[in-house]
Amino acid sequence: MHSLAFLVALSLAAPPAAPPAPSLDANAAFERLKKLEGAWKTDGKDGPVQFVALRVIAAGTAVLETNTAADRTTVTSATVYSFEGSKLVATHFGTGGTSRLELSGADAAALKFDGGPKDTRVGGLWLVVKQNKLRQEWTMRESGRDVKKAIELLSEFVDTLK
Repeated sequence: MHSLAFLVALSLAAPPAAPPAPSLDANAAFERLKKLEGAWKTDGKDGPVQFVALRVIAAGTAVLETNTAADRTTVTSATVYSFEGSKLVATHFGTGGTSRLELSGADAAALKFDGGPKDTRVGGLWLVVKQNKLRQEWTMRESGRDVKKAIELLSEFVDTLK
């Protein structure tokens, strides 16, 4: 009985849990995506240089991301960020097929997209922005297991005409 009373007293004396970090709604997350428009590239330290272009398209209703190899002409994959009703989704087109991911979380530094259980190619994507760097952390599903792949992108230039 004493231990039960002790546990109750301890739980009442414990400080309240910290409030959850404020999260962005889908519209605010989409506005952040639109601000990433431009040309990005890897530094080439972890393999061949990759180029990523983010463009606002369709009268501002979608963001198109294209990934190219060093020749900048061969598109190796593409992702379209757009709304399906009130949900912000990322539809990824790659060599393994098409994957649909849904915004599942956002904070001041990152956007998180999760794939559905039926998706056999991409399980998730984190977009982490820090100054002039964009880090993409992909969870790829390979041979029945999740494999993490990340690329660090540097802003190639800033369009000063906007």
